[in-house]
Amino acid sequence: MANLANAVTRRVSEAAIRLWCRAAVRRIDLQVEGLEHLPAQGPFVIAARHFHHFYDGCALIAASPRPLHLVVTLDWVQNRITRASMIAACGAAGWPVVERAERAGAQPGAGRRLRAATRECVQVLRAGGALLIFPEGYPNIDPHPTPKADESVFLPFRPGFLRFVALAERDGVTKVPVLPVGLAYQRAGRWQLTIRLGA
Repeated sequence: MANLANAVTRRVSEAAIRLWCRAAVRRIDLQVEGLEHLPAQGPFVIAARHFHHFYDGCALIAASPRPLHLVVTLDWVQNRITRASMIAACGAAGWPVVERAERAGAQPGAGRRLRAATRECVQVLRAGGALLIFPEGYPNIDPHPTPKADESVFLPFRPGFLRFVALAERDGVTKVPVLPVGLAYQRAGRWQLTIRLGA
């Protein structure tokens, strides 16, 4: 009975998130190229450039024909109540919460949460789901501190997402393609975003 309730909660959360994201991206001009590269079934990882703290995830979730499990960092949230609420919301949506390595030391229980997030990512992939990860770790446009000096900076991809893939594939059955995704923004009155999904 608990599994059924969790499945229903997950489906309702996914539908609500998709509707909310589609409403949010109406505020920008969005074009998507390469949707044919998304597998119709089975697991995959989208490894995307991270440019805008808000629109990147919303646009990819709205554009994808399949539900995406966004891997989220919440180490920027200082208020404990807000943080706990956001962790609960991510849990309901099936979104693993990770902490960036350079901030993890300041957060109590960071190692435990990383292990839990790793298990969640592996479970999503072995169940045939899709992960959305921004391996740069920081967006260019963000109201919170970012190491990116300006909008042209592109940080190296952190290898953690490859560990999720390797662990999921350890069962000898699961095969996880990684799809590279580029996000090209321009300003013309309002944001124009072109998403390009690679093979």
